[in-house]
Amino acid sequence: MAGLGIGLLGAARITDKAVIDPARVVPQCRVAAVAARDRTRAEAFANEHKIGTVLDGYDDVIASEEVDLIYNPLPINLHAHWTIKALEAGKPVLCEKPFAMNTDEARAMLAAAEASGQRLIEAFHYRYHPAFETCLAWLVADEIGELKEIHSAFDVEIKDNGTEIRHRVETGGGAMMDLGCYPLHWALSVTGEAPSEVESSATLTAAGVDESMRADLTFPSGVVAHLTTNMGPGAQFKAELKLIGTHGDITFVNPLAPHHPFVPGRLTSSRGWEAEVSPISTYTYQLAAVLEGLKSGAPLPTEGDMILRQQVALDTIYEKAGLRHLRYLK
Repeated sequence: MAGLGIGLLGAARITDKAVIDPARVVPQCRVAAVAARDRTRAEAFANEHKIGTVLDGYDDVIASEEVDLIYNPLPINLHAHWTIKALEAGKPVLCEKPFAMNTDEARAMLAAAEASGQRLIEAFHYRYHPAFETCLAWLVADEIGELKEIHSAFDVEIKDNGTEIRHRVETGGGAMMDLGCYPLHWALSVTGEAPSEVESSATLTAAGVDESMRADLTFPSGVVAHLTTNMGPGAQFKAELKLIGTHGDITFVNPLAPHHPFVPGRLTSSRGWEAEVSPISTYTYQLAAVLEGLKSGAPLPTEGDMILRQQVALDTIYEKAGLRHLRYLK
């Protein structure tokens, strides 16, 4: 069968949106194989999504000659191990966010990519949607003057059923890791810089991860970013980015998933501009961009230095909140 073959490590919930659905409409790609810790689960997933090959383990997916690209949506504490294995086997990797437990792991993963000559891309899907590109273009066009402040937030309730990985310390859980990584990435993408100063504070769940977090970042350019995130009981969905400049502002409602039919993205400026927002999913744009990047060799905005800048900032935010131990488990 023609087309780039995608191998799935696990049958994670995000895989449907991130790979299965986009692969149906993005040409020249196909989901080639899947494995899960429980083969029965992998077989059920393959049957549901018409995936032809179920393999016994992740090593088998990586080794498969039918697989050209590895998709890694495993719990964060497993990202480094399996991503490095795939890279060393000569396979490029699309790794889910958050990228790694900590900066040390991220550096090891990036080093493996450099040594193998393979591409390693972090799956910040929002970054590939044309609405976010429009937002960046408005800044370049001096739509709001010199950027001074960033306000970004992502809140949504994540209930803990006792096994929810986003509530477990050992699997890299926490509001800033799972949700707040987006407002952070928005700020880093907009400024193109790493923060020079960070202040942060958090509230914890009974399980010991951050239930909510606030971080204030100062960048070398003088831009100040205020990030908030909350996954606690009763948290209502909110995903918003506001950019304040010397003579105007830009508001982006739901930059996370502007294609969402129930919370549609809306990008406006104080000068009365409003962007047309494509209903095509961020994940579809992401998969198309990854395939084109692999084909052309052109760099992508969620690989290389951007990965490390994001991971260092995450580590610093946790350290300043007194929670470094959540990222560096003994």
